[in-house]
Amino acid sequence: MMTECKVPVFVSPQTLTFSLDDRSSHKQIITLFNPYDFPVRFKVFCTCTKKYTVVAPEGSISASSRVDIVVRHNAPAAAFCDIRDKFRIQMQYYTTKKVIGHKDVETILVRSSENDELPAENFKQFLRSDTPVDNFDNESEIRQNYNKRTSGPNITTLFMAGVCLCGLLLPSSEDTDILKFRISFNLKLALAYVLGMITITILQHQ
Repeated sequence: MMTECKVPVFVSPQTLTFSLDDRSSHKQIITLFNPYDFPVRFKVFCTCTKKYTVVAPEGSISASSRVDIVVRHNAPAAAFCDIRDKFRIQMQYYTTKKVIGHKDVETILVRSSENDELPAENFKQFLRSDTPVDNFDNESEIRQNYNKRTSGPNITTLFMAGVCLCGLLLPSSEDTDILKFRISFNLKLALAYVLGMITITILQHQ
């Protein structure tokens, strides 16, 4: 039965990195996505609740929508550096409140030097060229290539979304229907997962 099955849970980012001396990093946002055609409830849990504050740790997400939750680090101290904690985002059916899935988000507090300093052995500065370069032409070419890559979802992505949607609309193999084409419930779950990933990609291009 559908009410007994788990579904994939989509969140972004999947890791939060707080910087000890950078106060602006002590407040971060986790985005929860609901790519499904039904509303869901969510609850936020943590392995160390005293170190963090979560604004609106539970609520609901409408169908095909998303919400942002704010996470604040309350204990930015050197003693807590390099200690990894976890948030668990739990999803429930809106009506029955039955748990249908969860996703873990890892957090860590690092020292500022770890973020600001780049390892010299991995990064080297480009040598300055004595040959004059037409900066305008180069910048125009780079901008055109960037616009081509970020113009939005391509035709292939939309086609895959359409295929997944058509597959979800087909009757399951358990249905007593006279239609010839049926697909298994496990395949429908896989199509729902792929459709969810495509939906997240499209939303991030908006």
